[in-house]
This record gives sequence, C-alpha cells and structure tokens, in this order.
Amino acid sequence: MKQERVFDESGIPKIRVVADYPTSKALKLHPDLRNHLKSTDPPRIKNEDRETLFLYNKYIAKDLYDIDIKFAEHAIIPTPIMRFNFLMHVIKPNSSIIEIGTGASAIIAILAAKHFNAQVYATEVDKEYITLANQNIFHNKLESKITVFDSHGSFFHDVVPKGLKVDFIISNPPYYDKILSPKVIWGGKNHELVSDGEMGELFIIRLIKEGWDYLKSPGTISFIIPKTRQNTLISVEDFLNLHNYDYDIIGLLAGNRTRFIFRIFKNNLLDINRLSDMD
Repeated sequence: MKQERVFDESGIPKIRVVADYPTSKALKLHPDLRNHLKSTDPPRIKNEDRETLFLYNKYIAKDLYDIDIKFAEHAIIPTPIMRFNFLMHVIKPNSSIIEIGTGASAIIAILAAKHFNAQVYATEVDKEYITLANQNIFHNKLESKITVFDSHGSFFHDVVPKGLKVDFIISNPPYYDKILSPKVIWGGKNHELVSDGEMGELFIIRLIKEGWDYLKSPGTISFIIPKTRQNTLISVEDFLNLHNYDYDIIGLLAGNRTRFIFRIFKNNLLDINRLSDMD
C-alpha cells in the first residue's frame, strides 16, 4: 500500500503562542465569566459554547490589546492572541499592508493599525461583514488607518486603488471544510470557509501570483496554513519550490495545534521577531 506523503516540518522553527491572560486572571477582571465555566478546578471556560467564546474573546481584545470588538452573530469568532502573534512575525511597524479577507471583526487590520501603526487596505467579499468591520474600525477610532474594500470575489484588480504597492500582503483564511463541521461553534458563512483544492492551495497560489504586482520591493506575502491541511501545505510548498520563490516557514504552537506561517520574500529577508518562546 502506497504511503501518503506527509508535509516535512523538520527544520521549521516552532514558536509557542504566549499571552499573559490565564482564565484565572480573566475571572478576576470579569466575574460574569464564572457563568461560562465547564470546570472550576482548574477554571476552564466552555470553549464549545458560542456565547462564551463571544464574551471571552471580547474581553481578551479589550484587556490585552485595548480594542473594542463587536463580533457578528453568524461570523467566525477570531482569537485575538493568535492574530497578534501572527502579525508579530510577518509585519514591521509603520508599514503599508493589504489584508485579504478581513472578516466582520476586522481584528487583524485593527491590531495592525493600533499596535504596529500600519496603514491597512483590507478586502472583504461579504457586504454585511464590510458594514460590521467598518463599525469596529470606527469604534476604535482607526478610520484614518484602515480602509475596507468590497472585493466582489476578486483579490486585487479593481478592488484596491490602481497603482497601489504595499510592504506586506497578509491573509489568514479559515480552513474549515463546511459550515456543519465540528468547528461550527466558531461560526462563519460558507464563503469564509477554506478547504483543500479549489478553495485551499489554489486560493493561496492565486493570492501569491496576483499579489506580486501589488508588493513593493522589498516586500513580503504571508499567510497561515494549519498542520491539519496536509494537501494544502504540500501543494503550496511544491509551487513555491517549482517557481523558485524565496520563502521561509514558521510554526505557531497554540495548545495542541500547530499552524504554519509562510513568508514569501520579494528581494528581502524579514527577520523573525522572537517575542515568543522557541520550542
């Protein structure tokens, strides 16, 4: 029997996602979270409950990053800590950024603008999400730093301003097979969910190909692929090697999950910002 090919992660640096926000600290700051615990010793929140995740991640955004976020009822609930750690390793302060697929919360765009002083051009295909994203941007007083564009299902052409070139292009696609997957608790509409094939590796490859002309030199394109997406990881790496792209890969560890950050360099090398502990 032929053995399936496995993504080779040997030699890839692994970085532990860290944040000083244990559940015990959250409970002291927000006693109402006690109604959302599944155990008290040790305290653990009901991470299978959507209402709990709304509340917990809202508090994380405010307490750790001084951001007021309103999550959409049917949208994916983003984890602010993971998004911030992603940004730490893919952008530099005072840069210009295109974010593909900002979502209803616009959390990555807001974190980039507020904590990295980035000028962000964010795209989104869902009109309802665009409205909610703009509300979050307004509530955080970042209208001058973030512009959200209706992508109409495209990536760059006829979406962002003609002639625009930026320092960084970033995307964090949600890799769930379908809306009824076990991860449904995190929410999301069908168009948000990225799987293998047409909506997986081809999504990423299209992002790289089309984004190249919108990238300054030097510049970097970065995106995340979970370890569970073996076909996508292998196909994207094969594409990069076949076409001689200059790139590296970093592993982000959060709990028992691993996500891989790909960084494709256009005439430059971006140093890893080692603000997390290396495993």
